[in-house]
Amino acid sequence: MLYLFDNAIVEDLKRTIDPDGGANPNVIMTDVDNYQGILAQMQEDKITYPLFLLVRHDDMPVKTELMNFARYMRGVPAGFDTKTNNIYYERALPVDLKYTLWILTTNVADRDECAREIYYKYLSMYYLHIDLPYEVDRRIRFGIRVDPNTGIENESGSSQYTQTGSIYQAHLEFITDGCVMINNTPRHLKITQMSKDLKIKNPGE
Repeated sequence: MLYLFDNAIVEDLKRTIDPDGGANPNVIMTDVDNYQGILAQMQEDKITYPLFLLVRHDDMPVKTELMNFARYMRGVPAGFDTKTNNIYYERALPVDLKYTLWILTTNVADRDECAREIYYKYLSMYYLHIDLPYEVDRRIRFGIRVDPNTGIENESGSSQYTQTGSIYQAHLEFITDGCVMINNTPRHLKITQMSKDLKIKNPGE
């Protein structure tokens, strides 16, 4: 389900870069392997700029300080299915997701402007949400911001990726808060029927 967090961040980046939604900004969620493939396309000049590549770090440590024993081990009731009479218990594991955003442009001015706009938007915790696609109809809110221990790291123009021209790069590090891994476990609710032979007596009878 972690891809839902990826998609939410990508869509928000698109709205940040192009608020009117007309330019269809080139924002791609990728990983290290696909990143190399994109660079290969750049060598053939098949990429339009500016290009934004979002990479989620492979490491995914558990935030043990935020773990709730009951919610993690047993789960808490999060939904009820009236057709199957099942109660869905939600188990949640808080995880620390980190991202790197690469900004690639054909000139320094575009690189600096894109980096500046994104940096200031996510300088403070910015909140997004995802809708769970599972049995429980629920929305999770999470936050993303620029890692305060890092800044904007720029790289000078280089022609190693393209046949003509230079590519200017910058990258920003992002940290998140409120990201969780969810697992729903159904438990059938048994309805106890009262016996028809049961007689209730009033006090004193």
